[in-house]
Amino acid sequence: MTTHLRSTIQVQLGWTWRDSTGTNVVANSNRLQLNQELEDGNGASQADTVWDAVEQSLNAGSSTTFSLDALERDLFGQTITLALASVKAVLVVNRNTSGSGHLLLGGAASDEWHAPLGNAGDQVKIMPGAALLLACPQTGWDVAAGATQLKLAAVADDVIFDMAIVGVAATS
Repeated sequence: MTTHLRSTIQVQLGWTWRDSTGTNVVANSNRLQLNQELEDGNGASQADTVWDAVEQSLNAGSSTTFSLDALERDLFGQTITLALASVKAVLVVNRNTSGSGHLLLGGAASDEWHAPLGNAGDQVKIMPGAALLLACPQTGWDVAAGATQLKLAAVADDVIFDMAIVGVAATS
């Protein structure tokens, strides 16, 4: 099968802040943004594979661990397995809009992949209605033997989440 991937990492945070000082109004209106196109391939600013899961459920107190060297997905009526050599971006969205159900990303019991988090055991909290984007479009983060497991845990309540991983396949 011939594949071709074109992906975009895009994020923006904008604001307008006003304050009055006596009769003067001070305003700060600005934005910070990143818009990075990734062409098909396995080099800098390139990716050749994507895995995603939409509207997934995790019960409070439970977790799931994703094997970055064996991510399964159904595509065009077939189950395929993706093995990543590197990860260019991870997006996790906590779809809960109320309650206390949040997600913890990281902290797998063994073979933990913690490259973007810092140290083994480090975790990031994703609160209800929040999203976490980790991106390293130039070089990506390596997925190597002994560092392949990415854990996602639901804390305090059941959670519905979406997740996408863009990277470079191990067989590229």
